[in-house]
Amino acid sequence: MFQTRLIPSLTRGAAAPRQRQQALSAVRMFSVSALSRQKVASIPIVINGTGTGTTQTVSVPGKPYTFSTDTYPTLGGQDSAPSPVAYSLASLGSCNQVTGGVVARDHGIKLGEWNVSVEGDLPIGVLVHGEQGDPNWLSIKLKVRVQTDTTDEKKFGYFVQEVERRCPITQLFKLSGVRYESEWVNEGL
Repeated sequence: MFQTRLIPSLTRGAAAPRQRQQALSAVRMFSVSALSRQKVASIPIVINGTGTGTTQTVSVPGKPYTFSTDTYPTLGGQDSAPSPVAYSLASLGSCNQVTGGVVARDHGIKLGEWNVSVEGDLPIGVLVHGEQGDPNWLSIKLKVRVQTDTTDEKKFGYFVQEVERRCPITQLFKLSGVRYESEWVNEGL
């Protein structure tokens, strides 16, 4: 088993949102200045949504698929489709798997079946009751069991580090200041 943990030094106290914003602004400034000096390859992504009430049908222009969102009855929804916050956790799990495929290809690792679960603790005070504060996730835990052909623990550890470094959704969560934890288990092919 391989575990990584990132627990930011910024806490969720009264000053935490301001400190987090200052830290993120510094990261963004660095990122923008670095991007302005070089041409960066990118994949343009556009998402469109239409709906009423709390339900929405989401589409990707030029693609044949759509998906629906709704929310929990507590928030006025009918629970007829996954909520946007459920999709955010699903995107974390699936993006790690996609990124893992790219990293494995780059490093000559053969992969088999993936079993991924994501747990999140979402505060509801700001979202549901309009309280002041931070509506971001309190914590996220990613658990991955993946079949690989490597028995070298260091190689598997490097694989995990590269997946988490290169996965845009992992980085989105980590840079948001959420308490992020992951546990990766290497299961033989």
